[in-house]
Amino acid sequence: MASNVLMTLILMLSFLISVGGAPIDAEVKQFPGFDGEFPSKHYAGYIGLGDEEHKRHMYYYFATSERNPSEDPITLWITGGPGCSGLDALAHLVGPFEVVPDSFHYTRQPKTRLSPYSWTKISSILSVDSPIGTGYSYAENTDDYITNDDKTVSDLYDFLIKWYSKYPEFLPNPLFLAACSYTGVVVPPLAQEIANGMSDDEDPTKEDLCSSRIESGKEPRINLKGYSIGNGGYDVDFERSAVVPFANRIGLISDEHYQDLASSCQGKYIDNDDPDCLRNLEIFQSHIEGINPYHVLCLRCHFDMAVNMESYEHDSLKMYETMHGASPFNEECHGYELASERLFEPENSRRIVNAAPREVAGQWIRCTKRINYERSVWSTTEYHLNLTKRGYKVFIYNGDHDLVLPYTGQLQWLKSFNYSVINKWHPWKVDGSIAGYAVEFENNLCFATFKGGGHTVTEYMPHEALVAFERWLGGVSCL
Repeated sequence: MASNVLMTLILMLSFLISVGGAPIDAEVKQFPGFDGEFPSKHYAGYIGLGDEEHKRHMYYYFATSERNPSEDPITLWITGGPGCSGLDALAHLVGPFEVVPDSFHYTRQPKTRLSPYSWTKISSILSVDSPIGTGYSYAENTDDYITNDDKTVSDLYDFLIKWYSKYPEFLPNPLFLAACSYTGVVVPPLAQEIANGMSDDEDPTKEDLCSSRIESGKEPRINLKGYSIGNGGYDVDFERSAVVPFANRIGLISDEHYQDLASSCQGKYIDNDDPDCLRNLEIFQSHIEGINPYHVLCLRCHFDMAVNMESYEHDSLKMYETMHGASPFNEECHGYELASERLFEPENSRRIVNAAPREVAGQWIRCTKRINYERSVWSTTEYHLNLTKRGYKVFIYNGDHDLVLPYTGQLQWLKSFNYSVINKWHPWKVDGSIAGYAVEFENNLCFATFKGGGHTVTEYMPHEALVAFERWLGGVSCL
């Protein structure tokens, strides 16, 4: 009898521990370059994936909502690349921090401060270093650095199942997936994988969800509600055919040259062997080779420089400005990549954010070169159609000055779904000014542009991005 009572107490204690909250050893109380108190609880660490032969360790950083973390949505943020760090997004795109301007000397760590446009104002943010080999994530078998979209989706799904087992109190919260750039091709199949794992007859209460965790072999029900994608990949054929018409639309090539291209290439601007097409494409390249494709109005150096910048070059830049006035190449141009590396590569930074040392996880690089990645999802059309018809909310948005994935191609592709238009093309505003334009389709599908935005909308237009995301999360089907 006593043994039965003891066993019952042990089981009850195990259950209470399992639902009692986030793991204590995962809490983070400092952030690289930041001196101050966090506005909410932060946690970070690793989720183990794979088997004995293919052990993989996916790094995550979880910043809870500053408003009401027990009820606010969770946004799983997956940075593009593929291979660009989700942790870096916390300081440059959607997270609680931002790099302090003019605080970065090239031999020192830059300073960070709280961002007024953090998405943690309205949602908890769960960022991941995905795929394995990105940021602090690492594999014990280097063969696992050879990967593709399918493996990435599988790892992310396994990650979520195991992450929720550590943070079961967040299972009832609505989950939204969010991506930018390349990971636009990863999020829809991941959303479908989650949707397929959800059972319609379960009531997402804490008791049921926590019970499901401790029932052997039963996965927890994830409360997925929808997803958003900014300037994301979507369909190879549409992507490839969009750049030339968009370049003409914004005045980078003449109408005459565009007509020559359209006639000789017949809309196929990649892998075309026609001699006239190739000759016209060569002229086209000469017209855009000096353009920053990520934002046609910005200096190209913003993305291409800084890797080898040393302190003496920084001092030379200051000397140039003293003698000649403003330099055509500002500090952001030189420091964009290196500032991130100075923030997250040092061992002290790794310790405070619960990351493995360099000898284990490898060098931290904002966008890694150690993975061998192949695209295996060539079109996301079927995923979007399936998910929107099942009632999931979808927000597709684009900066309208992006030449890499132009908004015109994205909109043309969305129209191919043949969904009815609920609200025609119209301006949407922030603080009384037009922030972009939007069109609403049936089945909870919203498309919007950001006026003046580039490839990473949340970087170029953080205030407008926060407002748009808040409206969408709050139930407004389109802006």
